[in-house]
Amino acid sequence: MEILFSNAYLNILLHRTTHQTLELQWLDFVPSADFRASLVELMRLARQHQAKALIADNRQLRALRQADLQWSGDLVLKGLSELGGRRFAAVESLDAMNRMGVTALVDTVIPHTQLTNHFFATIAEARAWATAPL
Repeated sequence: MEILFSNAYLNILLHRTTHQTLELQWLDFVPSADFRASLVELMRLARQHQAKALIADNRQLRALRQADLQWSGDLVLKGLSELGGRRFAAVESLDAMNRMGVTALVDTVIPHTQLTNHFFATIAEARAWATAPL
């Protein structure tokens, strides 16, 4: 596992297995502008590394604005699918509002992509599933 990007809110990690998997490790509440800038960087890295899977470790992520969630679904989930991505794993947030928002977003966006998704209770489970051979 290699750290590709880090700021006060987020680490982006790369797992190299039979395919490239990026992992978002959210560290705390993130303001809207920083959330969006971080996801733009994620997608730059997804293109650069030809990522086929994404893990979102949302445990420390708190509630996000609905507009930011919708924007992230279009940019990240649809974008990853268009790049040939196949898996999206999420570790659910400890924040109930974030859990509800992310679940609703995934339920709305994933059916319109080539991604398979699963929610996990632990990061170890999410990593094992996302990095397993496609």
